[in-house]
Amino acid sequence: MRRAHFDALRPVCVVCRAASLSIAHVVREEDDDLLEGILQCTNAECQREYPVIDGIPVLVGPIRAWLAANPLQVLLRDDLSPELESLLGDVLGAGSAYDTLRQHTGMYAEDHYATHSARKLLDLWSGGGQAILPVRTDGTVRPPLALDVGCATGGVTFAIAERTNALTLGVDLNFAMLRVASKALRAGRVRFARRRVGIVYDRREIDVQSNANVDFWCCDATALPFANDAFQFGASLNIVDCVSAPREALRELARVVNGEVLVATPYDWAPTATPVEGWLGGHSQRGTNRGASEPVLHALLRELGLEIVRDEPHVPWRVRLHERSSVDYDVHAIVAKSAKT
Repeated sequence: MRRAHFDALRPVCVVCRAASLSIAHVVREEDDDLLEGILQCTNAECQREYPVIDGIPVLVGPIRAWLAANPLQVLLRDDLSPELESLLGDVLGAGSAYDTLRQHTGMYAEDHYATHSARKLLDLWSGGGQAILPVRTDGTVRPPLALDVGCATGGVTFAIAERTNALTLGVDLNFAMLRVASKALRAGRVRFARRRVGIVYDRREIDVQSNANVDFWCCDATALPFANDAFQFGASLNIVDCVSAPREALRELARVVNGEVLVATPYDWAPTATPVEGWLGGHSQRGTNRGASEPVLHALLRELGLEIVRDEPHVPWRVRLHERSSVDYDVHAIVAKSAKT
């Protein structure tokens, strides 16, 4: 956790919502980067503690439940040889938590650092390579701040920082993916298992151009630990259909961003990720919108005080599954501006 980001963002406790967090214990630190320690709520009646693990603060309210559900993500070693990883994969078998973790992490890492398919969504708003968010000065020394919600392995977060010159934060609930992003940030290299076929994986390593303006935190998109209007730019790329409560996630995005937001989603609804009642469309085709998701998203953004500036209904996004299979998504992308600006 970079102290520059912590000082600029002044995160608040996601439990009591009444006080900021302080750095209570420093176990391991390099320069201005807290790698291991504990953050604590400054509210005397709360004093909730949050761990910092491998440079990643875990700012999740129901932290006991989250850790109980994700011990493998947090405790899994990332320094094993490809041979031992292969043996573990064979022993644990297809469909195991370990196999699922390797598949998902490898898919996103391949996309973020090799094919750059998701990153190309930013080109829609970049004006041919110019900054999406002009660097503004308002008389304060505080730099522009950008937020990437659902950052996964972090490749898009780096791209946002490059294009905006903003202090940029990537947040996600998947700690295994955040660990890949953290290694890219701190070591300038990503290392992941790339699925070839079945439970056969090949180790892939890619050098990465790091960026001191970037950091990665473990946060819930539906309960962000930030004050209102903390950011000037916010992105939510291909995450709306992956959270438990899409409306809450978009409401939080609109709350913490006073500026531009970029929302993209293929509406790939699944009850394992989102209860059907939480879907934006995708059901009740006898209703006004005949089950369409696009008008529901439009209406929700306007309800949240966001003016739609550009609407791109069909943007390709390809995700590699294994050597002989990929998924082609048709993504709906919207750029909107907060009415508060």
